[in-house]
Amino acid sequence: MTTAPFTLPILDLPDRPENRAICRRFHERPSRLPRIEWIERRGNALHSSPLGADGDVLALNLARGCWHQCGFCAARAYASYPGEAVLQVYSHTPQRLEEELAGRRRLPRAVFVSPSTDPFPPSSEVQAETVRVVNVLAKHGVEAWLMTRGFIRPFALHALAAQAKSVKAVVAITTLDRGLQRVLEPGTAPPRLRLRQIAGLRRAEVRVQVALDPLVPGLTDTRGNLDSLLRAVAGLGVKHVSAGYLFLRPGIVENLRAALCPHGWDESVLDAFADGPMLAAPGIAPARYLPKSRRQRGYAALMALAARHGLTVSVSALANPDFAPPRTACKSEARGLLHFGAARSTGQSTSS
Repeated sequence: MTTAPFTLPILDLPDRPENRAICRRFHERPSRLPRIEWIERRGNALHSSPLGADGDVLALNLARGCWHQCGFCAARAYASYPGEAVLQVYSHTPQRLEEELAGRRRLPRAVFVSPSTDPFPPSSEVQAETVRVVNVLAKHGVEAWLMTRGFIRPFALHALAAQAKSVKAVVAITTLDRGLQRVLEPGTAPPRLRLRQIAGLRRAEVRVQVALDPLVPGLTDTRGNLDSLLRAVAGLGVKHVSAGYLFLRPGIVENLRAALCPHGWDESVLDAFADGPMLAAPGIAPARYLPKSRRQRGYAALMALAARHGLTVSVSALANPDFAPPRTACKSEARGLLHFGAARSTGQSTSS
């Protein structure tokens, strides 16, 4: 079955001050990459995360800010967000990590590397820092968990391959449609490139997970969008994907509206949350979620469609704090993997 290409309708919005401001902000996005500013870190590099019990999985952030400019990004809504013109990178992170690991009585099983900022932005400097952190962790026998929407430079991909036994990667992808991807995630790697990276990581025997994250109601959770994406993922030999729906906080609403407004999608997407619950959980800031029944229907439809392509689906626990935890014989491992796929989008582990 052939899926029709996704089109981007440009609608004439009512000439109101709020609409003029939104569209002006959209068209005035900076076209150049932000500058890098190296800053000193306050406090420890390693900090707690909700991904493992009793310090089993810790987190470490490389930077403040984000170059990918995703409309749904929780990091762009942080009070500490430095703006779109700069990426503040913590200096001497590999050295600090080495010292902290050497001084610990008990090492963590894994460290989630940079949950608040993609570890593979379009900067060789930052990607080299990511590689150095992965190498330090591997030296101490600690797994590096990485989640990205970016283009992993060849030198960084080679480094991950060299440490394959100590690396777990999640590649998040929402659509194969380049136009829709540019609206939702303007600075990220193109979808087809992400598929090639998944294939490359698999060839290098790096453990890689695919996350359909976030599912945006009416845009990325449609049958037309998901069918082609699932077919392509299954064609890589992937057997399982994770998924989680979009959630909203005030700053996210503002950024998402600015991205969707020029295409006339803002009201339909945001209105879907009108009757949704405000939820919080340990380590998760309060946010508004889609109504539970709407999420359940969406996940059920996704699972049925995925099954046609030989794929199974796990639902992100962090993206659904009102869902009962799954029953599993290995609770710690399952909890970590399910949470890992959505940790950045839910705004987890943001300490410096």
